[in-house]
Amino acid sequence: MTVRPKTLLRFLIIANLALAIMIIVVDLVSASSLPEPLRAYRQAELESGITGRDLVLLKLAIPLLIVMLLSNIGLLVFWRPARPLYLVTLVAGSAWTPFAGPYVASGWSQSLQDTSLIVMGVVLALIYWSPLKDLYEKPKNVAEQDAA
Repeated sequence: MTVRPKTLLRFLIIANLALAIMIIVVDLVSASSLPEPLRAYRQAELESGITGRDLVLLKLAIPLLIVMLLSNIGLLVFWRPARPLYLVTLVAGSAWTPFAGPYVASGWSQSLQDTSLIVMGVVLALIYWSPLKDLYEKPKNVAEQDAA
């Protein structure tokens, strides 16, 4: 049984969206399994209130998440602008992460995050370096095809 490339791409995109939800749920559920010093740190972070830095990061993160969601939906329906939007959101998300500060997560949560990053890399490879890339490029007009 062979998997069609379009089906594989769609599966990976949907799987990654499911992974994002799972990361949030597992992060919340597994917080109690953290060692006491890490739980105390997490609690102190939650109780410290929102700082100016947090507001700036939030103002950047919300549009980034919206564009990431739109790019994922666009990739599912082979919308041409989705490919560069997906790349930009991955690069912007990677650039944003160091400014977010320390983050405490359980091993399960981190494992899901790592899996999500791998899936994003595979999606990126498929949309830029596989025959699927043609679905996101402008179709050549008939005159150009006849001249070639």
